[in-house]
Amino acid sequence: MRPSSKPLRVDADAGTQPLERLLYRSLAVGLPSGRVMNDLFRVSVVKNDRLEITGALGFFDQNYVQLLEGPTLAIDGLLRTLERDPRHTGLRILLRGASERRLLPQWSMARVDLARLAPETQRLMAADDGLGLTALMATLAHQGMTA
Repeated sequence: MRPSSKPLRVDADAGTQPLERLLYRSLAVGLPSGRVMNDLFRVSVVKNDRLEITGALGFFDQNYVQLLEGPTLAIDGLLRTLERDPRHTGLRILLRGASERRLLPQWSMARVDLARLAPETQRLMAADDGLGLTALMATLAHQGMTA
């Protein structure tokens, strides 16, 4: 997916709320169709723009992997929504913490193709390596390796 066409106000929260980064993985309930994934991205781009959240979503071997960056309160609210989403189960947070800057400031939601680097993705997922998956997703997004 191309970067969001609407510029994000990425520094608007800098003085009032800490910036946070979160990466999770979850197991898809059923295999999502292309249409379901397209709808998910269309809705996510709009919602993330409004919440000043940036990030990336990937799918590999029946697992969603999502990297989110934004104000702590916005991340908390989105996480509560994600935990109730019936399209996936077993949400596990692999990385969460404060961040001084965003890795993906120009994307309200990048759609990364984790299958392009299947052996590396598989190794990182088997180890629940949140830092490694974060780096992989940011790299794929910046290199234009989108699904």
